[in-house]
Amino acid sequence: MISSLTGFGHASFTDEAGRINVELKSVNNRFLQIDLHLPYGYNWADGLIRQQVSTRISRGKVYLHLEIVDYNPNQEIIINRPLLKKLINLREEVAKESGQTLPLEFDGLLALPGVMKVDSKQINNDEMWQRIQPVLTEAIEQFAASRAREGQNLADDMRQRSVFLRETITKIEKFIPEYRQQFISKFTERITELAGKAGFDESRLGTEIAIWVDRSDVSEEITRLNSHLKELENILGTDKPAGRRLDFLVQELNREANTLSSKISDVAISQLTLDIKCEIEKIREQAQNIE
Repeated sequence: MISSLTGFGHASFTDEAGRINVELKSVNNRFLQIDLHLPYGYNWADGLIRQQVSTRISRGKVYLHLEIVDYNPNQEIIINRPLLKKLINLREEVAKESGQTLPLEFDGLLALPGVMKVDSKQINNDEMWQRIQPVLTEAIEQFAASRAREGQNLADDMRQRSVFLRETITKIEKFIPEYRQQFISKFTERITELAGKAGFDESRLGTEIAIWVDRSDVSEEITRLNSHLKELENILGTDKPAGRRLDFLVQELNREANTLSSKISDVAISQLTLDIKCEIEKIREQAQNIE
């Protein structure tokens, strides 16, 4: 199933030992980039978390926040007293210089980075990972489901645009015989007129007319456009990451549409070709949101 590059997932678990909370969200990115926010003392889980996330996610910038509230009675509060004293002294110095009384909130000072940390003694990393992993798995599942729902919406939109493109191409095909006949008539008339003045050989004129008619033939471009749209349906039905394939396919669709436009000078067909280009651009914008 097609998945979006954006998504959100959350899971939490609480027992007598504490609370574990995992939150994931992602934005568009060409490659997989995982931005982890871990509690103090849990850097050992960095590689384990990245490995588990990368097994389910192949692209996107993923923000993962792990929160752990430990109910361990052996927790120790560590205060950086030298830093705390410097902050208090700084407040007094600024108050003297400004001549104003500055409020001082102790809890605010403790919340500053580096002033206080809570250290839990005797943490068994293996046991802690056994508690974290199920919560992480649930959050990733929710995250993947969120991406899948959004991806389905994107896929449905692109399918509708594909239908519009097929209908527009069919309209162009109906115009082609009349355009070709008018092109041959006008081109033959003009070349014959010029050739008569210059005294060209009529057999050579026939060859030149055939060459120019062949150059205005767009049957190959129409065939390739239909083929690419069929491939678009195949990609949208896959259960593998398809963003890069879609990006390449849209480039091919644009190439054929540009070639078709350059070969046809008819006003009605040119307008339809412009509609095709606009619709392909909308598909390209959607494809950039696909994993």
